[in-house]
Amino acid sequence: MQYQELSPKAFFWVLQGVTALHRKPFSMELAQQQCAAPHSNHTLQESLDRTGFLASTHACRIKKLKHESFPLIAWCSEPEEATISPALILQADDTHVLVVEHADTSPQTITLTQFEHRYLGQITRVVPKMEEGLDADSVEQERQARRFGFRWFVPELLKHKKLWQEILLASLVIQLIALATPLFTQAIIDKVVVHRTQSTLFVIAIGMLVFMVFSAGLSWLRQYLVLHTGNRVDAVLGAAVFDRLFKLPPLYFQHRSTGVIAARMHGVETIREFIASAAVTLILDLPFLLIFVAVMFYYSVTLSLIVLAILALIVTLSVIVAPMFQTKLQQQFQLGARNQAFMTEYIVGLETVKSLQLEPQLNSQYSAYLASYLQAGFDTKQLANTYNTFSNLLEQIMTLLILAIGAYTVMHSTEFTIGMLVAFQMFAGRLSQPMLRLVGLWQQFQQAKLSVDRLGDLMNVPTEPYSMLPTRDGQRMGQVKIEQIAFKYANELPLVYENLSLQVEPGQVIGIMGPSGCGKSTLAKLLQGFYQPNAGRILLDGVDIRYLSANELRSHFGVVPQETTLFSGTIYDNLHMASPNASFEQITAACKMAEIHSTIEALPKGYQTEIGERGAGLSGGQKQRIAIARALLKRPSILVFDEATSALDANTAEHFAHTINSLRGKVTMLFITHGLPKGLHVDAVYRLGAQGAQQMSLAPATSVVNTGSGSNQTKTKNELITN
Repeated sequence: MQYQELSPKAFFWVLQGVTALHRKPFSMELAQQQCAAPHSNHTLQESLDRTGFLASTHACRIKKLKHESFPLIAWCSEPEEATISPALILQADDTHVLVVEHADTSPQTITLTQFEHRYLGQITRVVPKMEEGLDADSVEQERQARRFGFRWFVPELLKHKKLWQEILLASLVIQLIALATPLFTQAIIDKVVVHRTQSTLFVIAIGMLVFMVFSAGLSWLRQYLVLHTGNRVDAVLGAAVFDRLFKLPPLYFQHRSTGVIAARMHGVETIREFIASAAVTLILDLPFLLIFVAVMFYYSVTLSLIVLAILALIVTLSVIVAPMFQTKLQQQFQLGARNQAFMTEYIVGLETVKSLQLEPQLNSQYSAYLASYLQAGFDTKQLANTYNTFSNLLEQIMTLLILAIGAYTVMHSTEFTIGMLVAFQMFAGRLSQPMLRLVGLWQQFQQAKLSVDRLGDLMNVPTEPYSMLPTRDGQRMGQVKIEQIAFKYANELPLVYENLSLQVEPGQVIGIMGPSGCGKSTLAKLLQGFYQPNAGRILLDGVDIRYLSANELRSHFGVVPQETTLFSGTIYDNLHMASPNASFEQITAACKMAEIHSTIEALPKGYQTEIGERGAGLSGGQKQRIAIARALLKRPSILVFDEATSALDANTAEHFAHTINSLRGKVTMLFITHGLPKGLHVDAVYRLGAQGAQQMSLAPATSVVNTGSGSNQTKTKNELITN
């Protein structure tokens, strides 16, 4: 079924309906988070897959509906809106269908004739995935089967069986037509020239012209189909890689530079070029070359054996060179990735480079890196050049042997004619040229294989758990309980925490303070599941966060990080992405709470003001306040401010503190900071001690507690953790 756009209402209606009919839980909030616009019949199928269903779309005549398994999705037309609409079919027989129409809440029985007026002849079958009850071996086998490699492309290519059948048929016809040119040439030399029959010459010439035009048309059509199919596969691959990339755990990105990841993503381009190039048509042509081999043996066994012997030498040369070529490609890729990582890192830190006047030494270092990369590229191309030279030499020797031995045979035999010799030479050329093109194909294959291996490093890494099915009650209290956790960044590094415990009740405003390096910001990342504690557990509303999917866990939090990141686009775009369903009024209300609304309104284009990458064009304080508004827009149960007021002036920070005070009791708030803003009413302040490798504890702290009378009472907290 071709791509058809769906309205958000229709999209989420059918998604909710299918899960309800199969008695699975559904959360509209989780679904909206995971299913971004635009919505279509294709994205619906992907969403059903992530929800735990196998979905496939097929053509089905209306009379055949009764033979299907129910429930299923039927696609109908909406003439007034010029769009398609889903309907859920619950049952069907020879005359009637039990259907839930789009936006209806109850099924109705209508005749097939009535339904046929809108039915588009397409259905989507939906069945639950059978994953329960698998033993460990079966799970491991399934995981291995899903590993990314060249076999990943097989099911994607097989989705287009009809196209491949047409391509194979075109390839067969093209090769059969290719037989005609040598045969026509033989006829002209042995019949026309010898007997001087001009009329036969004209007939043969016209026949050859017709065959050539027909072959050219088929070749164009075949390449069009190959490109079309390649683009489809490439679209799936590109989307899969991008989706996978942003579902990887943060630790993956900490261990790899941005440039290296970008270089691996560039592998998609290399694979695209391999799939969409003439390499695919060459692979398709190779099996049909057996036809030429059979014809050549019919002409001369001796000459055919000579041709096959030379081609065997070319193949042997390819096998010898292959590992050498792969090694050089590997080295070239690594050096290229190093260059890209070097460039990316210092472009991001451009201001630091200029302030420290690092330009001369960076230029010198990059020149050395570039020289190494160019030398590796030269070595790779030189190896390919040597290989091509020897391959072409072997082909020329083959041509010489055919002419010499063939001419000798013509002179001493009446059965082998000059026309047959010329035709045989043409057949040998048709056979040797694809084999020589295999040289270039082999190089492309090695590059594609390297890209597939590099992408496998990304695609085979376990992702964070994401789910569209809710696992707990949607009611959020905002309680956080940390029980005896221990954490360190790596096995060889000292502990950041050990036996750390902390409890925050719903609606409380808590300050977490401490010197630099004591792990304040790390605590915020642990709460969001960016890191996993080495011991102990973290409970969110009484549930261990390890049992929550990543998207379900993070939907509880609105976070203003220590380093504010904005993206290129408009200010409105940066705010709207936090809550795609938020109205403009809700966005402006959040900005007013963050004390940034008046600043945005003063800009020439207001909320439609374009900003650059990482918020270029805005001051640090403006970016921080936009980040605060963005966090508020999520309407979370827990707000985490990680040095969120560090870039604000005292007056703005105080105004913001009064705004936060108005949220007391409605949402849990954690202020991770060196100093609390003036005027902020907090329920408690905890201080993290900096004891390095020693066992860490929460040191005694002073907390400000808001009493019922509105006055503030100061009390001292005892040490919460003992060493």
